Amino acid sequence: MNQNKNQQIADIFASVESKSIFDNKQNASQSMTFSYLFFSDVRKDITDQNKYRFARELVEFADQSGFHAVYFPERHFYEFGSIYANNSIMAAYFAPLTKNIRLRTAAVTATLHHPVEIVENWAMVDILSNGRVDLGIGNGWNKADFVLSPDTYHDRVNLRNERIPMIQKLWRGESIEFAGPDGEMFSTRVFPRPIQPEINIWYVSASPQGFEYAGSMGYNIFTMLYGIDLNELEKKIKAYRKARAKAGFDPEAGIVSLMMHTFVHPDAEWVNRVVREPFKDYIRSSLAPHMKAAGKKLDQQEMEKMVDYSYARYFQTGGVFGDLSMCQKQIDHARQVGVNDIAFLQDFGIDYAAVKDSLIYLEQLVKQNQ
Repeated sequence: MNQNKNQQIADIFASVESKSIFDNKQNASQSMTFSYLFFSDVRKDITDQNKYRFARELVEFADQSGFHAVYFPERHFYEFGSIYANNSIMAAYFAPLTKNIRLRTAAVTATLHHPVEIVENWAMVDILSNGRVDLGIGNGWNKADFVLSPDTYHDRVNLRNERIPMIQKLWRGESIEFAGPDGEMFSTRVFPRPIQPEINIWYVSASPQGFEYAGSMGYNIFTMLYGIDLNELEKKIKAYRKARAKAGFDPEAGIVSLMMHTFVHPDAEWVNRVVREPFKDYIRSSLAPHMKAAGKKLDQQEMEKMVDYSYARYFQTGGVFGDLSMCQKQIDHARQVGVNDIAFLQDFGIDYAAVKDSLIYLEQLVKQNQ
């Protein structure tokens, strides 16, 4: 397999992967917040109960250690991420267990749910959390997920863009007419009423077009290193801020949140040993639905070459791995290119005890950047 093909397939894998309302009037480019992201946890030697217990320990750690938010995904019908089938339930569970962190999504799949359903669910969480909800909105990609909404798959990009303003209006308490049985129209206002008068929106995207659209609409953005490095991401961020300015928004006020796989420990060689095989398994587990969605097939040899390629790229340039000095360089680089919120991802198969033993170093990394 040549390098270009390696890169192409690695890109497919990579694509999966304010105590009140955040003050978007601050100069975001000069600040950096740190958050947690949950995404997968595909370990087969751990029960789902223990996976939830581990998530709780990390969320409570984040709440007490200066983290800004915790992101929950929405995953359906596949073991990769299956414990996160409903992120509003996850957030509702954590609402009374936390006091400080924002409860944020990455993402609600707006094309699978009626806007009224989204606002009803998250208004409840907003009340339970005393106003700590933010919504990251995605359009979905996995065709099988759309058994929940078969008619919305083909126009999912445009439909997400149409539904976000509806979600914002309903959150404010405005009424919108929706069709009911027999085509009858119903003027609909959502209850219960959330605590926050406005809902912060994160537009989930890795494409240049998505960055520009998010900027033009004044949304924040959640992204990942989609087969690129931080220097390439800088170009997208500049386009995002330019689009904000052109649309009349403060160009520096938008929040750019970046997912980064993370493991911090003073022994960098040990980090590599601890991370290598679980991360490779994580890559393999994510491949099947993404290769299927992309209409591509790999034999076992090609699979292993792609896994090795992806792991090397992520460990060296796409994650926060190693000792404090190594990780600080990645944080500094991310800040320099315009990222102002890093979402640490740790549930990719690493031994739970090793993760918990390393939290003291992750906390040091966060504190030295505050």
